[in-house]
Amino acid sequence: MAKLFSPENPIINFLGRITDIMILNVLTLLLCVPVITAGAAITANFYCCLKIRRDEDSGILKMYFRSFKENFRQSTVLFFIIVIIMLIPSYLLYVVQSMYVDTVPTYIRIMLSAAVLLAAFLTVMIFPVQSRFSNTIGNTIKSSILLAFSNPFRTLLILLLMVAPAYITYNFLVLLPAYILFGVSLPAFIAVLLYNKAFLKMEKAANEAMGIPEPGSEDEHIFEDRDDSNSR
Repeated sequence: MAKLFSPENPIINFLGRITDIMILNVLTLLLCVPVITAGAAITANFYCCLKIRRDEDSGILKMYFRSFKENFRQSTVLFFIIVIIMLIPSYLLYVVQSMYVDTVPTYIRIMLSAAVLLAAFLTVMIFPVQSRFSNTIGNTIKSSILLAFSNPFRTLLILLLMVAPAYITYNFLVLLPAYILFGVSLPAFIAVLLYNKAFLKMEKAANEAMGIPEPGSEDEHIFEDRDDSNSR
């Protein structure tokens, strides 16, 4: 009986992960309601999903609100930048397609469509990047664009994962309870599975640039020996 309810039991572990995702989903939706906190809420959601994926989680609520607090200012600025970047070309494209299709040159429509796609790709990756890496706003945007367009098919899949639940729920309101429990955090967790390897490469490159050895490497022992000799 003790083994049945042990954290090592894969069934108990799976149910615990599902519960964590439900908590994350409800928290994220609630904190997106005031709008001004939406950026930090989305960032914290991705942060916790990545920690869960890597088995580095240490209490969902504690992790969530720590990330929320640490990233609030920059995530809020990024959120409103994204809103502006998304709204302007989307609105112009809507006007062109619905009202002035015959009078606007084709290349204008293509440029507006490309701008919307760029904004969507940027939206997909900017909050995951913000959740994992400390950087300036400009460099975060640059890194997000490079990451998104270096893996276009993967980014497109992530975009579909993020948009589809909201679109389906909007058309079938009977699914609203499921969206409240899983519609945001479950797609984010699946997205983490898709971009985790890319993040590991970025983390390795950043560590090498700062001279930080990989865990378990020979260099790590060299650094430890130096630290020991300095402390004597």
